Amino acid sequence: MSILSKINIFQGVVLAKHWLITSLTLSVLLLSGCQSTQTNVSSVGPAIAGPTKTPELGTVKRQFNYNSSIFLDVAIPVFDPGIPLDARGNIDDKKVAEQDIWPQVRRLEANRFAIDTKKALAATKAFGAINITPDASASADVYVLGKINYSDTETVKISVRVMDATNDVWGEKTFEHQVGEAFYRDAFRKDQNPYAPIFNDIAAYIYDLLIKKSDAEKKAIQQVSDVRYAAMYSPEAFSRYLVNKRKGITSRQTVFQLTGTPSPQDPMLQRVQLLQNKDEQFVDQLQDSYEAFYAQTHDAYLKYQRETLPIAADIRRKKAERATQQLVAAGGAVLGIMLAKNSNSTAGEIGAIAAGATAVYSLSKAIETNRQVSAQRDVLSEMGQNLDIKVTPQVVELNDQTIELKGTASEQYTQLRQRLLEIYQLEATPDTQL
Repeated sequence: MSILSKINIFQGVVLAKHWLITSLTLSVLLLSGCQSTQTNVSSVGPAIAGPTKTPELGTVKRQFNYNSSIFLDVAIPVFDPGIPLDARGNIDDKKVAEQDIWPQVRRLEANRFAIDTKKALAATKAFGAINITPDASASADVYVLGKINYSDTETVKISVRVMDATNDVWGEKTFEHQVGEAFYRDAFRKDQNPYAPIFNDIAAYIYDLLIKKSDAEKKAIQQVSDVRYAAMYSPEAFSRYLVNKRKGITSRQTVFQLTGTPSPQDPMLQRVQLLQNKDEQFVDQLQDSYEAFYAQTHDAYLKYQRETLPIAADIRRKKAERATQQLVAAGGAVLGIMLAKNSNSTAGEIGAIAAGATAVYSLSKAIETNRQVSAQRDVLSEMGQNLDIKVTPQVVELNDQTIELKGTASEQYTQLRQRLLEIYQLEATPDTQL
């Protein structure tokens, strides 16, 4: 067979491959177009049950129907921002760079995401007081512990653990949501939260865990919560009402169980309850600070999301493209070597040259794409530099004294509890009035 004939055969194989790829592409496009073109309306005319309101497009939400008379209080500690740490407990700058994390943005999101979860959970109308707290040491019946695993304004991943005051873990789950690139095309979404679906999913998950609990279980949780708070100030008086047991024979998890409850007329319990009221008042005031922080950062963060969404989406596509190019390059290089070793024929030489050329081209494209990814990472980081967290100082009235609490929310809460403990210890008798 002549060299010309072999080249013609090679060209024919290439054309056949192009025809196959084109045919498959057309098939996929045709199949994707085979979707229903009918409206979603299934019933028309006046409703027999009376006038109804048609929800706006895209605003349909899950309806909740809580039938219990017991409403558990919820604490949502500020989310773990998910900033990687090294063995010494310091920020691991190498991993921060590798994972495209800007710590200031993550800290801001840790606060905002906790508030977003609170709003979504409140919409279920199945809980009592729902409060954002600096950490998990606050007193509550249920705790929602969140951690940001990933966030780049397009994709967000959050892990959630739900626990109660007995230390029982209700459940753990990781949630993920990807914002569509066309989200901001709709003018009605101008001020909407693009991450809202993930917080609605989290709230629905917590609600589903709640309704599995009986009223007896919920009452026990409330009692344990109250006794644990009392034992924090006076362990010698109240710890005897609690016992820590393993949840199961094979389980390592331990939970608090009641061995009894103190009398409501117990003078020491009444003193603790007065302190607890001050604790709760502080947490209530703290909600105003979190809401103010949310409002102050709202426009800046929304702009940050809106402007970086296309960049984040482009980075995701380029990463996928780079991975594909590197795979093709590696495959092309291996194929070139195999064809070269296979025979000394002209066909083998042509195949080796073609496969080798593919490898070089794909590698160069992969390097070029990688440079673009690096540049866009810098843009994301630069846009995040203007976002930071501010915590408003709190003023608490206590025994006709005005006490100013300064520092972060966590530091303020620690200062308050230390002061409450000092007051409790200074009380010589149960009859002393605060």
